[in-house]
Amino acid sequence: MSWNYVKSGTVGPVLVCLHGVGGNASAFAPQLSGLSDAVQVWSIDIAGYGKTAPLLVMDWDHLVTGLKQFLDHHKLHNVYLLGHSFGGMLAQAFAAKYADDLAGLILYSTSAAFGSNDGEFQKQFIEARLKPLNQGCSMAQLAAKLIDPLLAQPSQPQVRKVAIEHMAQVPNNTYRQAIQCISLFDCRDNLPHLKLPTLLLAGAVDQMASPLMMQRLASKIEDSKLCILPNAGHLANLEQAHLFNQQVSNFIALSTNIEKHTHTSHKKGALHAT
Repeated sequence: MSWNYVKSGTVGPVLVCLHGVGGNASAFAPQLSGLSDAVQVWSIDIAGYGKTAPLLVMDWDHLVTGLKQFLDHHKLHNVYLLGHSFGGMLAQAFAAKYADDLAGLILYSTSAAFGSNDGEFQKQFIEARLKPLNQGCSMAQLAAKLIDPLLAQPSQPQVRKVAIEHMAQVPNNTYRQAIQCISLFDCRDNLPHLKLPTLLLAGAVDQMASPLMMQRLASKIEDSKLCILPNAGHLANLEQAHLFNQQVSNFIALSTNIEKHTHTSHKKGALHAT
């Protein structure tokens, strides 16, 4: 299977971007345009999204295999993998199996596991998320309701418009499969074994992956740094694109030693971007 992608930039390290449950390759448009002077940015349509065909069975093993095949097909090795939310889970699952393919990891508004261990939380999450679809609603009809809680308030109208358009384009069945995947995700046992330079990015007012949750995640990863982006919710790469790009660029530059000056450090702890 060939995963569709959008690419920008011809020089520098390779950055591969994995979108969230309501996104597609276009969700990283500000990174494709803002980072391509020094970085080769590849933004992927994960299986079932955008122009990429769906999987017969979407689970973490198949998604990791698909990503591995994509990187091998395009001869992309020693890449920086940036994952947002659902895509951040895929990035963690990939790193657990194929860490040698990666130069670094950027985990953005995501989690190492979903909910409690008893399964009740997951069951309620699935039922709540899928109930409108089961009642006959389309993703286009649900898009605004799903997006508004993800944004910092007051959100920029253009950011909201773009985010709603992305969510509306998600096929109903892909959304169903992704929600099931999210509810089963648990990569906590691998966190102490990650030996990659890792940047964690959180929106200061994110209600889905709070700064506190991201801080806990950072504390489990040896060579990591957390940066909290002000006036941003769950879609910080759109809401605070300049600051987001600055943090990503500085992290990659420091990790690859392609620039001599940087305003970031890999010292563990939380920074507040300004």
